[in-house]
Amino acid sequence: MKKVYFRADASATIGYGHFIRTLALADMLKDDFDCTFFTCHPTLYQVSEMEKVCLFITLQEETHYDDFLSYLQGDEIIVLDNYFFSSDYQKLIKEKGCKLVCFDDLHDKHYYADIVIGYGQNQTALISAESYSQLCLGLQWVPLRPEFRRNFRPMKSFVEIKYIVVSLGGSASYSLLNSLLSKIDHFFDLEDIIVIIGEEEYTSPKLKANLNIFRNITAQDIVTIFTAVDFGFFSASTICIEALACGLPFACGYYVDNQVEFYHYLCSEKIAHGVGNLYEYTTIGNEIYNFKSEFDCKLLIQTEVNYKNIIQSLCL
Repeated sequence: MKKVYFRADASATIGYGHFIRTLALADMLKDDFDCTFFTCHPTLYQVSEMEKVCLFITLQEETHYDDFLSYLQGDEIIVLDNYFFSSDYQKLIKEKGCKLVCFDDLHDKHYYADIVIGYGQNQTALISAESYSQLCLGLQWVPLRPEFRRNFRPMKSFVEIKYIVVSLGGSASYSLLNSLLSKIDHFFDLEDIIVIIGEEEYTSPKLKANLNIFRNITAQDIVTIFTAVDFGFFSASTICIEALACGLPFACGYYVDNQVEFYHYLCSEKIAHGVGNLYEYTTIGNEIYNFKSEFDCKLLIQTEVNYKNIIQSLCL
């Protein structure tokens, strides 16, 4: 089988989004390709997730650029997912003879990749790439973990909101999280608020509602939560798409630059209720009850076939 090498990292600073979506892509392809995942300083959580999918190799932070290149023989398909993989680094991989796939979020570099994935928007003019580069844009290119691919559900409707889940991602400050929790608790008459966070120590605010905290939970745990609650509050990231797969309506905002474009895309397509910059979000309004998502989960159903076909095309 053709070898596919996946290269992505995760940490409290950059979050887990790159790692999760790239590993989800590896899971989609593992039955048809010989997959290996490369990452720096993996946590126990990352190791447990990679072991479910494919072989993995740990790289040293100080030398990871050169070390990864040393593994390449020239007949592999390489998938890169992080902001620090420059145009020059892409050229080094291409010069080895490899086929190259890159995830794009910020459109801050020129791509020499054979395939550029940018599911957070659908405007080809935003991508600077070679004439041979194939652009895979829009939500039909979201790599979802298998637990979500097996649990597509129609969008829920609600009369009242009693149970809410909140997740702002691994790089959000807990002061921002607690501020949002206090606003949610003040506006809604809730039974429970579920909060999904990472590994860091967390001190929660005092709330009227019961607060349930989950750390580093599995994808199946998230599916269980999303199907049980009435509504979600998220940052504009992959977890929004996982909520859509489960039919969970949600509000989303942003707090870092790399979430802004995806936020506007979700809002412009009437997929999510937008609340803007979470640092400036002051008051929850009744309009949240009037929002009806126009998302059709049929888009997501096609993603696995889409990826298998386009990665297979690189083998021709």
